[in-house]
Amino acid sequence: MGIRAEHLSKSFESRKVLDDISFEIKDGEFVTLLAPTGEGKTTLLRILAGIERPDHGRVYYNDEDVTDWPVQKRQIAMVFQWFVNYPSMTVFENMATPLEALRPKPSKNEIAQRVQNMAQLLKIDGLMQQFPSQISGGQQQRLAIARALVKNSDFIFLDEPLTNLDYKLQEELRVELKNIFARKEHGAVVFATPQPIEALTLSTSVGFLNGGKLLQFGPMQEVYHRPAFMEVAAYFSHPSMNIFEVRKVMENGHLWLKASDQLKLRVNRFREMLHADAYMVGIRAHRLVTVPENEMIPVTGTVVLREVVGSDTELHLDHQGVPLVALLEGVEEYRIGDSVTVYLHPDRFFIFDKASHRLLARAEDRRNGT
Repeated sequence: MGIRAEHLSKSFESRKVLDDISFEIKDGEFVTLLAPTGEGKTTLLRILAGIERPDHGRVYYNDEDVTDWPVQKRQIAMVFQWFVNYPSMTVFENMATPLEALRPKPSKNEIAQRVQNMAQLLKIDGLMQQFPSQISGGQQQRLAIARALVKNSDFIFLDEPLTNLDYKLQEELRVELKNIFARKEHGAVVFATPQPIEALTLSTSVGFLNGGKLLQFGPMQEVYHRPAFMEVAAYFSHPSMNIFEVRKVMENGHLWLKASDQLKLRVNRFREMLHADAYMVGIRAHRLVTVPENEMIPVTGTVVLREVVGSDTELHLDHQGVPLVALLEGVEEYRIGDSVTVYLHPDRFFIFDKASHRLLARAEDRRNGT
């Protein structure tokens, strides 16, 4: 069982939103379509679900071509960014409606049991006789998710279902969704989001969209640790990866990629693949620390912004015109204008081609080199 997309393209007026996109979702996967707003992830999700039709290409469910099937025939479940519940029905009736539409229709006892079980999973079982207008926005979104999941459809499509909730509710629902979908015995979940943290938390596989193209699709760990393009690396990171231009130089008999006299990386081990004069280097924010270990590279910058995110601190620095973000554990106090030294491990960086933005090397892969 699974979903296969072949050469999907879609344009609106003169703008091509999706351009020749192909991938396969296997049975049991939780796949996240990750992209900034406006890059086509919702359009792709709606094509997979049958709400939109592609201009070109085909969609297969379990090797059966469903491209021309109406959404009603597909027996899928979908949750939208803006929760959709029936205002004149109670919470129980809202959840029971999808089950009553099934053929053959389950018995009343089975409907009641399935509704109760799903309500308990999503922590709305105490609201069964209330109407949507009587419960909070977070509870209404839980209800919308429960309505979609109660059918136990093979394929579930989620279009930014957590975006309009506050930070704490998003955190709670991420945990609950992960637990719920871990219980699914078959089928697949396709989740569209602009939030990297949701992809990191929930996904087995990730597809990253940019400029109408699917730049990378694969297991979550592979996409995170080996981003194929600079755009994937920058976006699929929390916070965004530090990426800056460097020049190739020879100093003291060693080959370096250099952004400044301090911010330079020894790359003798990559000598055979570095033929250009300039490259882009990427460093994840959590790799910049304020407590050095052996052989770490000191880089001094001026604080331009400090943000507390949960129980961590994002420290934004300016290093000789190079913007850097360090993600520090704990809530740390820094003032705008302070001079701060952060430290970089010499084997924790990525090298990208400046012209094509393709990944050329990941330093960790050759950490034992000279």
